[in-house]
Amino acid sequence: MNLNALQSLRKTFDEVDEAEEVTDFLPDLPQDSVNNSSTSSYQKGVEGDVEEPIGRGPLALLELILKNPRRLDRLIREPAEQPELLFRLLAVCLVGFTFFGVAMSLVLSTTLVWPQLSAIDQVLSSTHGSLIQFQGDPAANLSTPWLNGNALCLIAAYAIGLIGATGICLPSLYFYGLLAGVRMTMMDVVIHAIKSKAVAAVTLVGILPLYAALGLAITIFPLSGMIRDAVLLPGLILPFVAGLSGTYSLYRGLSTLTDTMTRDRREYRECFLQRLVLSWSAVYSAVSPVLIFTLWQRFQG
Repeated sequence: MNLNALQSLRKTFDEVDEAEEVTDFLPDLPQDSVNNSSTSSYQKGVEGDVEEPIGRGPLALLELILKNPRRLDRLIREPAEQPELLFRLLAVCLVGFTFFGVAMSLVLSTTLVWPQLSAIDQVLSSTHGSLIQFQGDPAANLSTPWLNGNALCLIAAYAIGLIGATGICLPSLYFYGLLAGVRMTMMDVVIHAIKSKAVAAVTLVGILPLYAALGLAITIFPLSGMIRDAVLLPGLILPFVAGLSGTYSLYRGLSTLTDTMTRDRREYRECFLQRLVLSWSAVYSAVSPVLIFTLWQRFQG
């Protein structure tokens, strides 16, 4: 057995010697060429990851929001892109919320009813039953809310209120981010908040046709006033339903900032960040309806 083991070991050494003799005939590869090839391949991979800037057209940002939201999350972290993206996202918010106000005004004017607002102190003192009551006017027509300015008041109240509430709640979001351990400037807070509102505005425009079809069905089928009010009232809170997509977008965007943390802190801070984003969304959901209602009431006089 020992003889067989020695023969096997000798055979192994002979194979190693033959391999060394073969490598002696191969041309030597300079070390610089190896480094250059690896560097060039690395640079090629990096250059492949570099993304082209978004287009300047009016629909380029919408396409980015709908098709590639993660790229948008990366772009808003670039300091050079933040000022321009901020104004473009703000424009998307204004257009989306204004479009909602126009569509809601058309639905209300078509059904020949309009919301009548009651003061909060009167409701608390039981003088009026509810804050909003839908009242019809037999003498009204499709153009009445547009001529007396009620439609413009609704449009302005929602467009200004939804964005204005974001500005009011910005310090809370900045403070919550600090509690979560996320390093971000005030500009980061502003652009992430406006981005979430832009996503909510795009979602709102997407679901508006479904609600408009349901609202216009009231004018076709004879329904009672209770069913009519039950259909119209959800339309006024539709922006907050669409805001759920904005909340998710805000959390996804802020989660990308956790790469500034150490690995041990990142594991338990991400869950903490999720709770803080939900807390800020609750604060916004409490502030924005009050602001919209107050503006709407003041605009109507």
